[in-house]
Amino acid sequence: MSANQTYNEKELLSRIAEGDEQAYAIIFDQYYPLLYTYVNRIIQSAPETESLLQDIFMKIWQGRETLQYVERFSPYLWVMTRHHALNAMRNLARRNVLLDDFARQVPTVETEETREWHLSLIDQAITQLPEHCRQVWTMNRIGKMKQAEIAIELGIALPTVKKYMQQAISLITQYVKDRSSLGLALTLLLSLFFEKK
Repeated sequence: MSANQTYNEKELLSRIAEGDEQAYAIIFDQYYPLLYTYVNRIIQSAPETESLLQDIFMKIWQGRETLQYVERFSPYLWVMTRHHALNAMRNLARRNVLLDDFARQVPTVETEETREWHLSLIDQAITQLPEHCRQVWTMNRIGKMKQAEIAIELGIALPTVKKYMQQAISLITQYVKDRSSLGLALTLLLSLFFEKK
């Protein structure tokens, strides 16, 4: 990267730190396609890749005040992306293990198509959550943030974070129960409470 490009990027970061959405859009447009290719090679799921990149860019925007202190944005962004992609892979693996365990315990045979449907049902349930519940859920389950960290990040009380998590769990469970067998709903419930943070 040339000195002029470095200066321009530093200027963009400074503008983003001040809340300039146009500067943010320039950075987003510059890095999103490259990051998409990289993350999708790791995760091998277009919807998961898109969701992960949305979370990363959301975090960048939410923490924009600190961007002016980042000396080299590109390595900073790549490390952040790699970290999130590996976490997402672990989450996908964990979810697949839960579904595999469930499939072994249930006498019916689950096809790959049915399995994908079950996964998409869980994803749909999460997208149907109210914004505050989805944000807290995502920060906790995907971002691996503790509830106390979420409270600080969002500037809300810890009991409020706990209430939003309980609402999210209840709504996801109900959504899955309404659209699937009781067995999947029970598996989902176990997975939701198995990793309580």
